[in-house]
Amino acid sequence: MCAPCHRNSLKSPEVLFEETMLARIDATIAPFTRYEEALEKLQSLPKGYALCFAAHHVVSEIMNGGAPQLYANSTWPLILTAEQAAREAGVPEVALVLREIVYYHHQKGRSRLERQLGDDFFASIPGGWDKSLKQLNDEFFGVADDAESVIQRLCRGRRELFNEP
Repeated sequence: MCAPCHRNSLKSPEVLFEETMLARIDATIAPFTRYEEALEKLQSLPKGYALCFAAHHVVSEIMNGGAPQLYANSTWPLILTAEQAAREAGVPEVALVLREIVYYHHQKGRSRLERQLGDDFFASIPGGWDKSLKQLNDEFFGVADDAESVIQRLCRGRRELFNEP
């Protein structure tokens, strides 16, 4: 057996599925130009692919520079899909923090996502909510392990999201 084949034979089926899924994302969005355009291209695939793409980039951006960096960079439009990914993965704490980050900017009149927000997107936000961006960052980093596990949870526990219709 060649070295790459031997290494692959040692990987679990879940890891192989994850690698195949990520390779399919890369092939679908190539050539990459913008995050929004990539997300549009991924709409041709089952929903799980777009969820993983958004979760990866949003979580990475926040881990790198916090919620302010996410908002300032071109990954911001992915946050709604990343929030959905966290819900689908069964990590509501992560979904809530992402929703609250959107709410923070929405309250300030600068979310830039008004057209994509459903009528009930903020229904779980309690009245009198008043958190700072620092508090939201701290809350995110408190659930960072769960946030970083979203893709793995989707690939292992929600395979139906990757099935062709």
